[in-house]
Amino acid sequence: MAVMQMRHSRVAIPGPGFAYLMTGVALGSILVSGVLGSIFCPDMVTGVLHEHFPIGAATGWVWGAIAIAIFAPTAMRGIQARVTDRAPWTTLGLGVSAIWFASMFITIFAPVWVFGTDPDQFPFTAGIGAFAGIILTAILCNVVKVGSFQPAESQAGSAPNTPTVGSASAGDAAASLGRLVQLRDAGAITEAEFQAKKTELLSRI
Repeated sequence: MAVMQMRHSRVAIPGPGFAYLMTGVALGSILVSGVLGSIFCPDMVTGVLHEHFPIGAATGWVWGAIAIAIFAPTAMRGIQARVTDRAPWTTLGLGVSAIWFASMFITIFAPVWVFGTDPDQFPFTAGIGAFAGIILTAILCNVVKVGSFQPAESQAGSAPNTPTVGSASAGDAAASLGRLVQLRDAGAITEAEFQAKKTELLSRI
């Protein structure tokens, strides 16, 4: 008896804690990588006086906002569908984190484009890295959402459907009764359910 109680105590329905954790990891990674990329991104240098324009600080928040706008609906879909499997949440959380930290390193350390006679400098790789991050985030979110974050109601259609009882003719009633017998014999419905449906069906003829 004690062994059975111990086994039942170990079988617990997992909560949404891990989903919240991975959601926080992904959002935190987007924000941290955006801040660090904005601070350490090379400036755009133009003109004879070599004027510096912090292009990373001016545009970094835009890329971060777009990434959050893509990620947040996917995370909300998983939370609303009550997905507790850790595999898709790990893929989503760590995947988004890896994408945006990689984008940050590209933004900071990739070489700048030097052109002109002054010369001017333009960190075009910063925009390429951020744009690639947006595309990869959208692909990852879509894959996880379609593959694992479908609502539970859409997966609950495998239960056997008992015949609908309504105003029926004698022939329809006989057919419905036959289907009820088949469901009972197959074990899909209990004897009590069979008798209740049978009584309801016969009362409407």
